[in-house]
Amino acid sequence: MIDLTVIRTALNNMIANAVSFTPRLFTTILILILGWILSKVIGSVVRRLAERLKLDTLLENTGVSAGLERAQIKKSGPELLAQFIFWIIFLNFILIALENLGLDAAVEPMRELIAFLPRLLAALATLVGGVLLSQFLGKAAQAAMSSMGVEFHEEVGQGVNILLIIMVVIVVLEQLGIDSTILSSVFINVLTIVIGGLALAFGLGGRDVAKNVLAGYYAREQFDTGDTIVVDGEEGTLEGIGTLNSEIRVGNELLVVPNTRLTETAVRIRAFAEDNPAQTVEDER
Repeated sequence: MIDLTVIRTALNNMIANAVSFTPRLFTTILILILGWILSKVIGSVVRRLAERLKLDTLLENTGVSAGLERAQIKKSGPELLAQFIFWIIFLNFILIALENLGLDAAVEPMRELIAFLPRLLAALATLVGGVLLSQFLGKAAQAAMSSMGVEFHEEVGQGVNILLIIMVVIVVLEQLGIDSTILSSVFINVLTIVIGGLALAFGLGGRDVAKNVLAGYYAREQFDTGDTIVVDGEEGTLEGIGTLNSEIRVGNELLVVPNTRLTETAVRIRAFAEDNPAQTVEDER
């Protein structure tokens, strides 16, 4: 015979569990609804703030917008940021809901995901800010080299930019908890080799190059293109001052001399007197 007592006990337990679970279920639903509303409101505020701060312009300058277009992501930067903030907040409410339901197996993975998202946001902010800074410093280095008359100033600026971007990537990987030891070691070794090679080249013969580069910088402050000058008895028109050499037009010939000839020897500049064009004035520098 069937033991009705066992069946009755099982039914009573099921009813008791259902009765005790129903309030928690309604509480969980309420938590999720409130969390969704609050997350939407905060996300909307963040989106409007990002639009006022012209986040899209920053992303365009760093090339992020172009990457999003290639990935077929049609949302704007402020919209993506708003969605990111929405999920950071809403996932916390989901975590509370899981704890309320007693689903311990899903709680710990959710905690790890929530802890990772702020690091991801900070890493993205570091990447964007680092790229902007590297571009600024690269342009500053390029402008400095250009003012000194270095013809390869664009390459110098690009080199500084790439060097700083690599450093930013290493920092971003560390923020994400990704081991960047190998990348850091390779970067340091390559940088050491490059610096060592430059130092060796400078020690073996680069001093004359550096002297001519600096001489060109100072010569541009003293002379203007088109000046009629006399250098070591050679009179001609200054055609230009390059990175290492200067060009002087002597009759039908183009005389190329090191920049140090303009700064380390006596140079006369011939100019017409204002009151008598036929008369010349000599200025020895």
